[in-house]
Amino acid sequence: MSERPLFALTEQINNERTCVNHLFFPAGCETRWHRHERDYVIVPMQDCQLEIDTGNGAISVPMKKGECYFRYAGVEHNVINDSEQDITLLEIEIK
Repeated sequence: MSERPLFALTEQINNERTCVNHLFFPAGCETRWHRHERDYVIVPMQDCQLEIDTGNGAISVPMKKGECYFRYAGVEHNVINDSEQDITLLEIEIK
């Protein structure tokens, strides 16, 4: 098991059509391995870079404030904030 602290997820909206989560990644934390059961959109709240591991080694993913990206459900992954910067993202799951 990892020595890194865990990120914080706060549910903001959960209705019949969407689930919106506030994701807070303190410096040095991770999500741990997980899989999304729904398609989702991520919205970075600041310019940042995260490490995303899908089982073939982590790759650095630069993100720009407000530039969304979409992912299909089902990919198992671990997201790591290997920087000294706290990072905030919004996650919108599509039901």
